[in-house]
Amino acid sequence: MILRNLFYCIFLCWCSPAMAIINGIEAEVEDFRSYVSIRAESPFPSHEGKEINACGGTLIAPRWVLTANHCWPAYQAVSNGGEPVFVGVNIGTDGFFEQKIQIVDYILAPAKIGHERVDAALLELAEDATEHGAIVANIFDGNLTNGTETTTVGLGQGLEGEPLLYYESVVTESALCDSPRVDFDELHDFCVGIPESTQRAGYGDSGGPLFIQGGPSGTEYQVAGIVKGGVKANATGIEETENIRYTDANKLRDWISAVTGYDMSSDNSD
Repeated sequence: MILRNLFYCIFLCWCSPAMAIINGIEAEVEDFRSYVSIRAESPFPSHEGKEINACGGTLIAPRWVLTANHCWPAYQAVSNGGEPVFVGVNIGTDGFFEQKIQIVDYILAPAKIGHERVDAALLELAEDATEHGAIVANIFDGNLTNGTETTTVGLGQGLEGEPLLYYESVVTESALCDSPRVDFDELHDFCVGIPESTQRAGYGDSGGPLFIQGGPSGTEYQVAGIVKGGVKANATGIEETENIRYTDANKLRDWISAVTGYDMSSDNSD
């Protein structure tokens, strides 16, 4: 357990963008019932063994969650006979979940799609999350042109009972995320950020969803990206820029359909 907690601490502190959703705003949870939280025992002494959000995810089919490949330390125990791993679904206004469902399997995205790396994974759940009030997110199929407005939601490394937060930004030039200090795959990733903004994703938000409003009404929150990570401001420091890297969910549509057997072209909203 000590080694596992140490591994989580290293993972959470160094594999995610920054501390929580910085300057995030409390979200209207009814708009984001597709949000999923991967739960883990906190490695931080101040939390006294309580449960925290290790990574985010999106309900992409009734029993499947889309998250980041690099969140693997949070769910790898599923395959090695370790302790059960659960996700929280349908978060309420009080920060508590309607249900926690065990992860029974996971499938990492192919190491390469074409010739590029892809930071995505699918988690199979033990039961249908929609039976507990969660909804399946539709995938945004529009163009991710510069200036497209986005909404990212997450819990950071929050304890249960803390609110879901969001921040709004825009798609920006890939060059701002394509740094030699980070992994950026221009074919399957995109960059989001506003110059000098003080809002961005943070620790524990990796794997969580970026939404763009679309659908027939133009107001449905459709998942467009998976939080991949921040961008280092320099080679030696820990400071990061205002830009965040995201994996393009639309580029994964065929793979998701093949794994889940779910028709990703259907309208899943309720």
